[in-house]
Amino acid sequence: MRVFKQKRSMLLQSLLGLLCLVLVPFVSAEPLKLATASWPPYIGRDLPNQGMAVEIVTKAFDQAGVETTVVMLPSWDEVREGVEAGVYDVILGYWYSDERARFHIYSDAFMTNQLNFIKRKGSGITFRELADLEGLMIATVNNYAYGDEFETYPGIYQVKSNHVIQSLLTLMEGRADLALGDYRVIQHELQSYMPSKIKEIEVLPKPLSDNGLHITVSLYNENGTEIISTFNQQIAAMNKEGSLTAIINAHSKRY
Repeated sequence: MRVFKQKRSMLLQSLLGLLCLVLVPFVSAEPLKLATASWPPYIGRDLPNQGMAVEIVTKAFDQAGVETTVVMLPSWDEVREGVEAGVYDVILGYWYSDERARFHIYSDAFMTNQLNFIKRKGSGITFRELADLEGLMIATVNNYAYGDEFETYPGIYQVKSNHVIQSLLTLMEGRADLALGDYRVIQHELQSYMPSKIKEIEVLPKPLSDNGLHITVSLYNENGTEIISTFNQQIAAMNKEGSLTAIINAHSKRY
């Protein structure tokens, strides 16, 4: 009987420990280093509150009492390498892919990005399914996770660039039949750099996909699970109270 009581006591202690792990937010003596790269209108030094994605993520951690510092790096390759090497704690703004998930723990999505095709106005190209794109040249951007189905579909040819504006120029100059990119990013780039060309292009209504935007931590980060759990709890609360939508809408009015 005494052994049974001891085992029951140990079981209760274990359950209480797990409960505390779930309920107690992540606490760090040092600010969390959030690594990211410029990606207007979501992320950028010159944007209000450094962009909607930065505002959402930093507010979520702030509500949990977790201090953060945002580190803007020149490229997403450097962001990923820095987080995987343990130089930074979190990637701020990442799409899911199976390959990336081999090295990262993903948060719940805190917003959704819509990927659309863009064509020159007057072009007869339509998009309902990938078969409609066979034989076409598509201007795309390096380090975008477009999805395995699109990337491996036979007969679709990609013209790669390092930036969305380069993809749009490739389209406008007739070196590609379509460009593919995030809808808000395209609107931002056109308004910022090619306002005279806005009336010359057309966004095809059916998106290729809707991609959730996440934060990630390295699988080797010893605090990774707690960081992601804390963030998910706060995002759920922000979504419930409406502040998440309010931030997105406030930024989206500009585009």
